[in-house]
Amino acid sequence: MSTSEQNIKERLDTWLARLLEAEGSDLHLKSNSNIRARIKGDILLLSDDIIDPESMEKLAILLTGDKYESFNKTKEYDGAYTLNETYRFRINIYKHLTGLAIVFRSIPPTIQTIESLNLPDTLHKFTKLRRGLILVTGSTGNGKSTTVASIIEEINTNHQYHIITIEDPVEYTYTDKKSIIEQRELGTHTNSFDAALRSAVREDPDIIVVGEIRDFETADSILQAADAGYLVFSTLNTLDTLDTIERMISIFPTNKQNRVRMTLANTLEGVISQRLVKGISGELLPAVEMMFKSPLSQELIRSGRESEIKDILDREHTMYGSMSFNKALLDLTLSGKITEEQAYQYATSPASLKLMFSLSKENEPESYSYSEVPTLKDEEKEKDTKPDSSLFAGNRFNIR
Repeated sequence: MSTSEQNIKERLDTWLARLLEAEGSDLHLKSNSNIRARIKGDILLLSDDIIDPESMEKLAILLTGDKYESFNKTKEYDGAYTLNETYRFRINIYKHLTGLAIVFRSIPPTIQTIESLNLPDTLHKFTKLRRGLILVTGSTGNGKSTTVASIIEEINTNHQYHIITIEDPVEYTYTDKKSIIEQRELGTHTNSFDAALRSAVREDPDIIVVGEIRDFETADSILQAADAGYLVFSTLNTLDTLDTIERMISIFPTNKQNRVRMTLANTLEGVISQRLVKGISGELLPAVEMMFKSPLSQELIRSGRESEIKDILDREHTMYGSMSFNKALLDLTLSGKITEEQAYQYATSPASLKLMFSLSKENEPESYSYSEVPTLKDEEKEKDTKPDSSLFAGNRFNIR
């Protein structure tokens, strides 16, 4: 490594160390601009340093290695970077109007549990399944990879399975416990999600984890694997349960969509959709919509009436564990973790949420404040789950 490359690497490592100290999730580098970071949901100034185009070019060469020429052709690069052999970051390099930009997304060194992430207890149900499809969804930066990792790590701890992951890039790294886990990275260990999936079914897996569904070929291979009896986890950049099901169907040509509906109805065990909401205390909290497989949800998908699914989520909460975003936001508000105004900002349907608030206030005992009103979990006397301490204590839900 040349002296100039060593210097820019040292500057980069300093910025990343500051990001971790500030409990941030993303470092943003842009030609001829200050160093900024996303900290607890907001983009803030991290350093007054200004990085020039020449230094950005040197960073791109350093980070892409022998894939630099490919980056110059495609104009995009996804990869990973390790700081001090301990902290890993997912990176994306891209070109824009005034030069290069690089985003580093922090990956916590330890995999947190469902409880420490403030996720619903009902997600433990997915760790006990033996077959089917589970989709974890949400917009970028709302914790999809973190949630998948917490579920897989619980399986790894408690079950003797063979697990294969196919990622771009590998984010969380697992250590074999009761299960054996092989992690494959796109471009390094395989040329495509589709090829890796077709190969995986011949490698005696129990569980297959696919980083993201991006195209028809991957979606088709995932459905085939789930239909063949494997347990498959994957993610989609969709907003909620309805959007997820519609996206899965619309990926396929029109003449194949009836078949896809049948397969999806039979194999889809659940959809987890999440949004990170900044709480009153400043920490990011997951509001989670969940759909668990039921005879009614199967029939709605099979018959092309998936638009009705959003209306059954809360009705099926007691029997199956499903829950709408609005119900999740209502519970966060009534427990005193977020304000009513924050709830409206993140609601799928603010008008419906307003009605839910009105009904809750009508039934509220006069002696209760919002923070004292029992939630559904209190009524069902479920286990009180308090987040464990973590490296990033101020942001317990370390977003991916």
